[in-house]
Amino acid sequence: MSDYFFSGESKTGEKLFIAPITSDVAAAHNIADSESIGYFLYQKPAGTHNSDVCILAKLPSEDAAFELGRLLGLS
Repeated sequence: MSDYFFSGESKTGEKLFIAPITSDVAAAHNIADSESIGYFLYQKPAGTHNSDVCILAKLPSEDAAFELGRLLGLS
């Protein structure tokens, strides 16, 4: 799977991402390596550390990542 990356900003100014998560993010959220593969929808408050994110959803497929990115207007 190629790693695609979508990003944008919420109405409250927080950054939204659809992307694979890093090993640091997975470790910070106690996500096993086998569960950290794939795409996630997450938000990152401004001025926080890279692993300090709020994971909103794990997306079931690459197609779902593209569709959700399109629906949310992320690029």
